[in-house]
Amino acid sequence: MADCLEGDCLELKRKRVEQAKSIPAYETLLNIFERLMEVTEEGIGLVRRQLKPMPLSPYMENKFQEGLPLVDRKNFPVSDEAFDDLLDLFFSKLGGFSTAIDRDLKVLAEKRVDGKISGKRLIDQFVMGSETFLPYLFELPDVNNHLLFFVLRNVFKICLIPFQDVLTEELMGLWEKGECPVCGFPPDMGVLRGEGGKLYLHCAICGHEWKYKRMACAFCGNDLQEELKYLEIEGDEVHKIYLCHLCRKYLKVIDSRSLPEGFHLFLDLEELTSLHLDVIADQQGYSPGINL
Repeated sequence: MADCLEGDCLELKRKRVEQAKSIPAYETLLNIFERLMEVTEEGIGLVRRQLKPMPLSPYMENKFQEGLPLVDRKNFPVSDEAFDDLLDLFFSKLGGFSTAIDRDLKVLAEKRVDGKISGKRLIDQFVMGSETFLPYLFELPDVNNHLLFFVLRNVFKICLIPFQDVLTEELMGLWEKGECPVCGFPPDMGVLRGEGGKLYLHCAICGHEWKYKRMACAFCGNDLQEELKYLEIEGDEVHKIYLCHLCRKYLKVIDSRSLPEGFHLFLDLEELTSLHLDVIADQQGYSPGINL
C-alpha cells in the first residue's frame, strides 16, 4: 500500500484537504499541498510514459528475502532525462504562494538551465542520505536547501512508483524491518488498523506502508517494554506518540479504529496536519526518525 497519488482516490483526498482547512493555522500549508497533488499527478503521467513497468526479477526477490529493500540506492534505475523533466516540472509549477518561494524556484530553474544542477546527481546524493547530501548542498550556497529537499523528496517518490507496483502481499509478509521495503528510508508515521490494532508504518520518503511489530521501536528495533512508552493526547483518542528511551526517537501514530465510520485516512496529509505532535515530542526531548 502507498500514498494516494493518482486515480479515483484523489478526489476523496481533495475533499479531505478542504475539510482540514477548517483549521486556519494549516490553510497555507494545505494550499501548497493541493498544488503538490496536481504537480505529482502530472509527474506520475510523465514517469509512466518514460519508464516501463518494473518486473520483479529473481535477483530483486532474493535481495528482498535477505532483508534488503527493492531499490538499490547506488544504482537507481531511472534515466537522467526523467529526473531532469521532473525537476523542471516542479520548479515551474510550485510557485505562486510567496515572493520568497517564487524567487527560490527561479534560482533553482536557472541553475538547471545553466547545468549547475543535474537531476541525476541531486537524486544520487539525496538517496545516499545526509552524510553525502548535506555537504553537496554547500556547493549551492544561494539555494534554499529546504525547498530543494522538498522537491527532491517528491521527485524520488514519483520515481519509486514502478517498484511499489511489483510488491505482492506474499513478499510483504517476509518483511520485518522498520525501514521501508521499497526504498529503505525510515517511517514518519504509523497507523493502527483492524482487530487488535495491527501497526502499519508509513515511509517518510516514498509513502509506502508495511506491517511492523507493535511493541518495538521502528528505528532501532528495541523491544524492551520498559524502554518503550507512548503518549496519549488529552481529549484526542486518535493520535498517539510512540517513544523509545534507547534511541530517543519518536513515531506519530494514528489509531484508525477511533476514526468516524467512512473517514478516509491519507497519511501524507495527516503527517502535515499533526505538527502539534512533533512539538510535544520535541519538548519531551525526542527526535523524528528521519534526519534529512
